[in-house]
Amino acid sequence: MSDDDQDPADGAFSGGVSAKSAPIPEGEPSDLQAPSGAATEDSNFGYEGGPIISSPQVYATFWGASWTQAAHAAERANLVQFLKDFLASDYMNILSQYGVGHGAGHGGTWMGDNDRATAKGQMSDAHIHKEIQSLINNGALLEPSSPSNMALMIFLDASIEIKDRRLGVVMCEKLHDTAFGYHNYFTTTAGHKFYYSVIPALDDKCLQESCPEDNSCSLRLAASQEQRRTQVASHEFSEMVTDPEISAWRDSQSGQENGDICNGRNATITIEGRTWTVQQMYSRRHDEDGAPACIAGAPTPIPSLMGAGT
Repeated sequence: MSDDDQDPADGAFSGGVSAKSAPIPEGEPSDLQAPSGAATEDSNFGYEGGPIISSPQVYATFWGASWTQAAHAAERANLVQFLKDFLASDYMNILSQYGVGHGAGHGGTWMGDNDRATAKGQMSDAHIHKEIQSLINNGALLEPSSPSNMALMIFLDASIEIKDRRLGVVMCEKLHDTAFGYHNYFTTTAGHKFYYSVIPALDDKCLQESCPEDNSCSLRLAASQEQRRTQVASHEFSEMVTDPEISAWRDSQSGQENGDICNGRNATITIEGRTWTVQQMYSRRHDEDGAPACIAGAPTPIPSLMGAGT
């Protein structure tokens, strides 16, 4: 399938990790760039009335043949464990202010994982829709409800590249990369919205092709591949659940989502002795209170801002 293939059920591009070396989709910030020294306040960030994923049903799916090989079993198991720990962590206390879940341990439901070993080569976003629809058709994924609470995390192996000219998303290609990850949605054949995030392999080659000057990038070569994947996964998950159709929580002027405001500012979370790298997330509540707005957790769920003069 070429990158020009169109899917009539495609949603509007809903945010992601864009590069500075190629054109960025209109309204999308350059998420690949390292954090600047500028303040992280954002007075234009607010709720625009669109849907959120209030009770995420979280799946992981692993695309590419290498994920089924014994040599990569530990990588896969670690990413599954990360997602479970992520949902249990104080990080979820940040997202509760945006109407997502009810804090640590109640930020979403873990639904399981599966694979798509036949996926390979260059894919467009329309191709991803067709692969997801196939997983629904064969029973590997549930059909979303209405309103949809689907939150699918797609992890690609190194054999898969993303090139979609319509969205302006290029990931892990040899030239003109524009992304370290993105989220989007489409309408299934049964007529329900399906929300997903895509995280590429993020190996050294991918980083060097995406952002040749290491010190100017939001992901660094000094980090492990797993750390890069979990950092991007935390960014994309947070944007996906709070702005799944690019019409909910965002900056009305710049188009920035909550992950973009704190892009490249990493931190760690620890659950039962397991430590994971995440990206700090923007908290409007902290911003309003004059506190540092990029955080990796809160001690208790931050009260919802939905309907409170947002």
